[in-house]
Amino acid sequence: MNDFVRQREELLSTEKGRITKKSCILRVALGFPNTYEVGMSNLGFQTIYRLINRMDQVACERFFLFEYPAYRGARTLESDRPIRDFELIAFSVPFELDYPNVLQLLKLSKIPLLSSQRKRTTPLIIGGGVAPTLNPEILAPFFDCLFIGEAEGLVEEFIQQYLQLLRQRTPKEELLQKLSQIDGVYVPRFYQVSYHDDGTVKKIKVKGGVPSVIQKRSVNLKGVETFSPIISPYAHFKNSFLIEVGRGCARRCRFCAAGYIYQPCRFYARKIVLSQAERYAPNKGHIGLIGSLISDHPELEKICQALHQSGFEIGTSSLRVDMISFGLLKILVDSGMRTLTLAPEVGTEKMWRVINKKIDQEAVLNSARLALEAFLPNLKLYFIIGLPFEQEEDLHAIVDLILQVHHIFIKGHKALKKGDRRIRRLTISVNPFVPKPHTPFQWCAMNQQEELKRKLRIIYDEVKDLSGIHFERKSIRQAILQGMFSLGNRKVGEGLFYRIGEGLNLRQAWKKAKVNPDAIVFKPKRFDSSFPWDIIDPGLSKGLLIEEFEKARKIATEPDK
Repeated sequence: MNDFVRQREELLSTEKGRITKKSCILRVALGFPNTYEVGMSNLGFQTIYRLINRMDQVACERFFLFEYPAYRGARTLESDRPIRDFELIAFSVPFELDYPNVLQLLKLSKIPLLSSQRKRTTPLIIGGGVAPTLNPEILAPFFDCLFIGEAEGLVEEFIQQYLQLLRQRTPKEELLQKLSQIDGVYVPRFYQVSYHDDGTVKKIKVKGGVPSVIQKRSVNLKGVETFSPIISPYAHFKNSFLIEVGRGCARRCRFCAAGYIYQPCRFYARKIVLSQAERYAPNKGHIGLIGSLISDHPELEKICQALHQSGFEIGTSSLRVDMISFGLLKILVDSGMRTLTLAPEVGTEKMWRVINKKIDQEAVLNSARLALEAFLPNLKLYFIIGLPFEQEEDLHAIVDLILQVHHIFIKGHKALKKGDRRIRRLTISVNPFVPKPHTPFQWCAMNQQEELKRKLRIIYDEVKDLSGIHFERKSIRQAILQGMFSLGNRKVGEGLFYRIGEGLNLRQAWKKAKVNPDAIVFKPKRFDSSFPWDIIDPGLSKGLLIEEFEKARKIATEPDK
């Protein structure tokens, strides 16, 4: 018995809520290009699994980045079948750094990586998620269809149309042309891209009568339920039932795509959230509340109070520092929360204004005091280095803010009642800035690798010896690669093909594809530059993004008060 067979049996035996369908006319293999642990904690992946399986005569099975025996290829968890035996192979891709894993899974299954090389009998390869919605062009050479925007509604419309075309025995080229008429469906083969000598996009030529611009798909949350149907002890959020409480963000921090790509900002009504918990969550266990900025939900405290009174343990994603109350924290701690996650991002008033994050130092410090008073054992802070207009003093301000939080949260517990002997930990996560499409900072460059290392050392050296502190150092090399996948075009995808398909190292792959990484990630762009993602209409104009960038520049150049 090989490792995959043993792992599969263990996972299936411990899952709750798995959907089993015996009779179907269409089988879909749904892949998450990372581990089972990560994939089963992704609410988008679980939602697509549930939506496809609720369709008549359609069955969806899952596959992940397991250690498959090479001769057997990638296989689904439910039936242990090779994914190449399914009619549709769908990928949910929320993270750019998982792009190579998509190609690895196809290669392992002996499926041609390039869509242009696949035969009519090869499964149709489709995909969606946050990453390709922001910029689909790196994946364009490998996918037959990519979903742009929110998939609820779109995935069902697509599959119904696909089934109808299959019944009519429609030739593949015509089938893809008809599928491209569905709002939010991007069929890359009908878009020919030409490039300037420096590798930047020159022109996009559209053929076959397909839309010249792909409209981002969005949904009305009033008619949608978003929860995780499967509970697993091997997911990252162990044995957690996940519920979405909101989508998008009205704050619009200038570096963050969530505030721009998922507009308008929407929240689920309290009664809808509680109803889903009551109907679908098993055994009054752990509930994870998911959203871009759940602390902006106008009834969050009431939701948490009701869940706690019903016997649930509650976990949340990051909370905004100026939206935390002692009452909310007390409910969360009493219901099992052990870590409060905050994202100050920067440490000076000027930089908070530059990134349009309307908080201040006192709000951060007050959150630390509330965490202390609520007897939380763990506090985690996220920071970003290498942001546009960042100065040396901004790095030292981050250090100063960490020291003040440490003084409150770690040293302050000694002033509490003597009976409290719990160990407290302050985790600091410092992340390099990566420009994101469809944001005001999409024209900005990343800092060079050595500069990012230097900035990271400034912070690390000042806080590494503090008691009770844990410092998370993110890989700068991985951040730069993420920048390539975030900002790149089809030539970057071509380089990825050489990396995975031919086994070249990245330097060789970029050279063969005639990709200049420095021009993509380390060079600022002009406002009149053509971007690979210009093929997408996110519902916001470039003019608005330029206006926001100019506001940031003006703030950065103002004299200090």
